[in-house]
Amino acid sequence: MDDLVVSELRRRLGKDKVFTEDFVRFAYSRDWSPRPAGDYSMPGVVVRPTSTDEVAEVVRVAYESGIPVVPFAGGTGMGGGAVPVEDCILIDTRGLNRILEIDKESMVVVTQAGVTVSALNEELAKHGLWWPHDPESKPVSTVGAAISCDNDGTFGIKYGKLADYLLDVVVVTGKGEVVRLGHRKALCSSTGYKLHWLMVGAEGTLGIVTEATLRV
Repeated sequence: MDDLVVSELRRRLGKDKVFTEDFVRFAYSRDWSPRPAGDYSMPGVVVRPTSTDEVAEVVRVAYESGIPVVPFAGGTGMGGGAVPVEDCILIDTRGLNRILEIDKESMVVVTQAGVTVSALNEELAKHGLWWPHDPESKPVSTVGAAISCDNDGTFGIKYGKLADYLLDVVVVTGKGEVVRLGHRKALCSSTGYKLHWLMVGAEGTLGIVTEATLRV
């Protein structure tokens, strides 16, 4: 990775959120997809932003430098979607780990994408609420990754798929622009395109999900 790119990332995010050590980069070199032992790719640099604006800054640096970006969360996917491109900028979204709002009256939660499914439901339980998405990987699977992978959970047959509970997303595009897709807290809307559903199962190819509004 070009030293100038690393320096720019550190300038925009801070030194404590940018990692170039070999052992750190190796830890992100593969996910749970079945691969031979020697089949892995090393990112050039790993960053861990904590806000949507910081994710946007990273993507802008990558876009201006012509460097691929790969988002990475719990790494539990078995489809290879989180396997980095050699010498890319890898964004660890687990720094986006804050639950922003729990609206008990509307039965809606607004959360950053790096919150794990278990952590989300533990907090919701304090308010008598529950998000009915329950994959086996819930201790490490994050909200953003669940949306991007469109993975199923134990209660999917009874309560429906993840997309049925997605109301709104904040996304950073490939050029570093921040867009909001969906209808905020509206549980039912017959106006406009359902653009937030495009992010379900997109595996990060259309943008990086940084925040989600979920029906609970």
